[in-house]
Amino acid sequence: MFNYPPISHIEIRDGEAKIVGRNVKVKMVISRLIHGTGATIPEVMEQYHLTQAQVMAILAYYYDHQPAIDADFEHEDEIVKDVPALSDLFAKYQWGK
Repeated sequence: MFNYPPISHIEIRDGEAKIVGRNVKVKMVISRLIHGTGATIPEVMEQYHLTQAQVMAILAYYYDHQPAIDADFEHEDEIVKDVPALSDLFAKYQWGK
């Protein structure tokens, strides 16, 4: 029989979903896995020193809250779309010359 107590890998701390006891934000991991470069689960595990169970918990959290999380990413994309690239600013103002 499987009567093991559930393990919660996600907590809400300082208004953000994070890995329990760590400062790893769910949003950072989701941005790597889904909304960014398309990193693999093993890559994310290595980069953030997470277990596979923690990454699966992050994915479960994402899919439980997908519309709201996707809307947050879209809102942030809209905010930064008109921000010039740092290299463009360096060229424009001749910084570093």
